[in-house]
Amino acid sequence: MDEIIIDNLVIVSAIIYYLFLCLVYLLRAYERNKQELMLAPIFSFLLVPFVALWILNLLNGSEIGRLITMLPIIIYLIYDLWYRLITKKKPHHHPNRWPVGLIVYLILLQVGSIGLNWYGFIVSKFDGMMLVICYFIMLGCFGVYQNRYNKRKKASKN
Repeated sequence: MDEIIIDNLVIVSAIIYYLFLCLVYLLRAYERNKQELMLAPIFSFLLVPFVALWILNLLNGSEIGRLITMLPIIIYLIYDLWYRLITKKKPHHHPNRWPVGLIVYLILLQVGSIGLNWYGFIVSKFDGMMLVICYFIMLGCFGVYQNRYNKRKKASKN
């Protein structure tokens, strides 16, 4: 398969990944837990295109940078599948004491996202910048969620 097609599919998959994360954070912000849980299997399905594209990059003899920068997102999505769907842990987003599994989850989320951004820069400066913008939009959605959570928490204390 042509390297340009693979790269474009990775970039599109990365944008879809960021859109899903934005949607998840906004659903959490507005306490739509049912809808968020319904998205979990669809989000985990993103593992399929990322693994397939990683394998195509491998078979295509792509440079090592493309293979290395995709590995963190694959590891994160496998962990996400295990953490949220296989173990069926009820999400507890603001525990007083963070369990190790949640800390690992958040680190893998960040490393996987940054790896996708690096992949974008390997493809082109434009694609890299576009993914960095998507990353910061995703962080902004997370900020909306955190802000609304903190307001609810403060209002419940009063």
